[in-house]
Amino acid sequence: MAAPAGPAGRIAYLRNGAVWVESRTGQAARQVPNSRGAVLLDLSPTDGTLAFLTGPPGTSVFADKVPPLTPFLSKPPYTRSVPWSALVPDPALRAVRARWLTWEDDGRNLVVGTDTGTLAWKVSTGQSFIPNQSTLYQSTSRNGNVTAMLGSVQSPDDVGVLLYGPGARPGTEVFTRRQPGNLMTALRAAPQPALRRFLADLDPRAQADDVSWTVTPPEVTPDGRRVYFASNAGWGVGSAGTTTSAVFELDVATLKLRVLGWLGTFAGSVQGVMPSPDGGKLLILLARHNSNAQINTFVYAADLGHKTVRELAVTAAPRGTLSVLDSACWLADSREVALSVAYPRPGDLNEKNGFEPPVGAYTLFVKDTGSGKTLSRVPGATRVSCGPA
Repeated sequence: MAAPAGPAGRIAYLRNGAVWVESRTGQAARQVPNSRGAVLLDLSPTDGTLAFLTGPPGTSVFADKVPPLTPFLSKPPYTRSVPWSALVPDPALRAVRARWLTWEDDGRNLVVGTDTGTLAWKVSTGQSFIPNQSTLYQSTSRNGNVTAMLGSVQSPDDVGVLLYGPGARPGTEVFTRRQPGNLMTALRAAPQPALRRFLADLDPRAQADDVSWTVTPPEVTPDGRRVYFASNAGWGVGSAGTTTSAVFELDVATLKLRVLGWLGTFAGSVQGVMPSPDGGKLLILLARHNSNAQINTFVYAADLGHKTVRELAVTAAPRGTLSVLDSACWLADSREVALSVAYPRPGDLNEKNGFEPPVGAYTLFVKDTGSGKTLSRVPGATRVSCGPA
């Protein structure tokens, strides 16, 4: 009998100063040509094209000043890497002082962020363009028809969620801090005790203060039908970032907002809510901390159909350690996730190392979200990015 196939979908990550790609989880990884010195990478969600940037030894995108980085593209099966400057006639592409790199959700455009602004290119035509300044705080459906972003019609700096898409053009405010009616209506409609307690703890005076609000970047499902985000509805944020949040779902066609009451509430600062490629599950990233050296990162997988939740990161932490998440993504099959996690002891984190574990302390785990079982692991792997099967 043939062995069952492993999780479907490509995974790329940094390890030993280079980019590695697994075409299928658990199979032998391939080191990508010209990737020595890579510090940033991202896989296109549509065709798996890998974008990465390399720099001199010791380069850190978190340093006070980033040196010039060389951008490359590599298409499956990743046997060749080509400098962007050879594909796009733009002198700016020979070297980029990038802090971050991402494919826009439709997988057609590349965007990099620098200290002086954002730069973007349409890969198919080689044309540069001025991207939306909220690139890191917005999400777009696979066909490009629906976009959700943080902010309001008046200003991207306002607290709220703004939707562009069918039935929502030229722009619909899902809610804002000044007009939280939709959010509060959704909360009041939830019968669960945890949501009732959450409502009772909301302070109108704190809600009026924008610094009391946290909202995760809204994420559109690939089919453009729904949007997910987490918010504390103005529940006052403590000095250590302590707050309580709920997860919300927006139906794009009807613009109806509801809270996922069966999830209850999450104590801590929700960092992101990531829908799976098929839109049937959510990955919820959460940080809880008492101090810089006392931080735990939790990763929850929620099945929207079965209404179940499983914790994936902290349950594996050895006694006396913390869990620190570097990166996470859904595999293309919507069943497994890839997590780069380190488990340092609190005493090992200090000002000298920026309260961050060394790169070698991280391990890439591929986990089944249904059982929580670890399917594979890669020591020393960070910056994980998932692509299509």
